[in-house]
Amino acid sequence: MRIGSSKEMNGETLSPLGKISAVSDWRGAGENVDGHVARLKALHQLMRAAEDCDADALLDVNYSEEFLARSENPAAGNLKRVCATAVAVKLKSA
Repeated sequence: MRIGSSKEMNGETLSPLGKISAVSDWRGAGENVDGHVARLKALHQLMRAAEDCDADALLDVNYSEEFLARSENPAAGNLKRVCATAVAVKLKSA
């Protein structure tokens, strides 16, 4: 699975399959957990989703965080997870 930006793959023939997204697991918002681990988990899930739609590459991967406040989830504390989005593309052979 190739990962890059649309500028990096500008010379290649690409067929966009669509925008896809994936998320990491929920974790405590107050936990002192390395954010890179959550990003890697979200990216891994994104790559699985891309493989499911027969994509060869992901373009322009973006990350954001989602929060679930205690008021929405009274049984637990505040939670957060990392969301990853990208455009899945198929590379065309020359």
